[in-house]
Amino acid sequence: MTDFFDGLLTLEEDFYAEGHALGLADGEKAGRIEGRTFGLEKGFQKFSELGRLQGRCSVWNARIAPATNSPAEGAIITNTRAQKNIQALSLLLTNPPFKNTEEAVEEVEETLKHGRAKVKVLERMLGEKDGARELEVQNTGEQNIEDLGKGHKPLLIYEA
Repeated sequence: MTDFFDGLLTLEEDFYAEGHALGLADGEKAGRIEGRTFGLEKGFQKFSELGRLQGRCSVWNARIAPATNSPAEGAIITNTRAQKNIQALSLLLTNPPFKNTEEAVEEVEETLKHGRAKVKVLERMLGEKDGARELEVQNTGEQNIEDLGKGHKPLLIYEA
């Protein structure tokens, strides 16, 4: 014979188990959605950076060979070491992997790391600044400690 109150004794455990099962199902669904969104954002950032590096490389490649209608002589890159670095960067940035595997992600990270280093070397060789970094500082207000004081304008205080 079962007691009428047996269900009440396990009521809390039953609700806990039911809530746990529902929360697990909802969490799995939400985790997949958030993971996909996060992956798309990170992928966009990585390939946007690769595109920026590829664009700078294309501009430098165009400046290597003197064109017949060259508007300014100063725009031509004559330094053979810089030309070799530009060619190496161009080779590095060709055919990045578009797969979603661990190996492909690591390869993109390595390409970005080496590409950024090459661009930094070329900037120093050619005496150029990274315009994207300056734009980022203007948009976010964040600066490196090394950039503090560069182009700093003193604060003017007007007394009324």
